[in-house]
Amino acid sequence: MNCIEFEKKLVNAGLTKESFSELTNIPIATVKNWAAKRKGKYSDCPKWVEPYLNLHIDSKENKIYIKKLIEELRGINNNEF
Repeated sequence: MNCIEFEKKLVNAGLTKESFSELTNIPIATVKNWAAKRKGKYSDCPKWVEPYLNLHIDSKENKIYIKKLIEELRGINNNEF
């Protein structure tokens, strides 16, 4: 995953480089180096970063879904009594 894809995934995950750095315990300088251009080419992120961000995005979406489901179930239970 190149730095452009990395930045797009961060936005989808609702993260900044700084928050990603804190979340993963990776120095911010390292995270910023992934976006640095060297010899006219962007470097790639480590292979684990993309699956990590994908899981983070899925987890975030699942939490929203579960919260809505719980609210609906509570509404159903309240109407029954």
